[in-house]
Amino acid sequence: MANGVADRREYCTAPVHDSRFTIHDWPKRLIAVQACLAAAVAPWYAAYGLHIDWRSAALLPVAHVSLVAAWWYCRRRYSTHPGKSIYADVILATLVLLLVTNIASPAQYLAVALRRPLIDDWLVRADAALGIDVAALAAWTRSHPTVSLVLSACYASLIVQFLMPLLIVGLRDRDRVRLWEYVFHFNFCLIVTVATLAIFPAECSFTHLGFTPTIDQTRVITQISALRAGTFRTIDFGNLDGLVSMPSFHAAGAIIVTWAFRRRRIFFSMLTLLNAGLIAATFMSGVHYFVDILGAFALFGVSVAAFRLFSRAPVAAPIEARAAGWRPPRWPRAARTSPD
Repeated sequence: MANGVADRREYCTAPVHDSRFTIHDWPKRLIAVQACLAAAVAPWYAAYGLHIDWRSAALLPVAHVSLVAAWWYCRRRYSTHPGKSIYADVILATLVLLLVTNIASPAQYLAVALRRPLIDDWLVRADAALGIDVAALAAWTRSHPTVSLVLSACYASLIVQFLMPLLIVGLRDRDRVRLWEYVFHFNFCLIVTVATLAIFPAECSFTHLGFTPTIDQTRVITQISALRAGTFRTIDFGNLDGLVSMPSFHAAGAIIVTWAFRRRRIFFSMLTLLNAGLIAATFMSGVHYFVDILGAFALFGVSVAAFRLFSRAPVAAPIEARAAGWRPPRWPRAARTSPD
């Protein structure tokens, strides 16, 4: 072709004969994986004496139906609008995140109820080999109230951070590639952490080593103990907590959010600082072993490799593409793009 714009047009319309996914493939692929996961774990709750109190989850179907309706409306109304076509992607991304959370959160309780042998002794030895004593670190943090308060605030910020890629990367930047990459990493890391909990469970550092962390974990201690004793029966969606020790999903989540902003210098710098505090809080507070954090970094590395493996070659970045006269295509027929 004679110029760059024509070259891009030819690239986007040329047939591709490989099995990797385009951006518009990811929503349906992720939802299919979630459906398979839900179907796989559902029969085992009763087998291990657990049942879900569906009254505690009464609002979830309302949220799901509302998001589907909003997605359908935006998809039909704004599919060709240059600025608003992203609305459908952001709403669908929110639904996909909500669905995997609704499946994986109760699945943690089933994973612990399997009562597999604990790996805490291995984790303690690994920390010792690195010269790390999380009980001593927690004691030091407790003796410095200001440090403890800052670390606790960083640790508690993750829920709000999970919304940032949807609002900024999606709605503000209109970057479909980064948006769905973020959703993929969230799904991949959450599912793998729950699967790891089922196969290699840990009762958490503070229980195994017998100390009190600086961040309250009373509910976690009670629930894990009851699940392993076989006395925990009812899963209440209003009383769910994070039961995974290795790898730390808190640390993995912080890395996922920070990675989503790697092209936004100011946001990336702010999140790097904030999440350095969050990751430090996971072991300085005594909530996790230090090797749980190393496991989170390794898990995220695998997730990045998986996303790149199953995604197609990149085209122009959003700003460059707009400068070349690019307009958002009709959803879900987005350009065949992938991360750098």
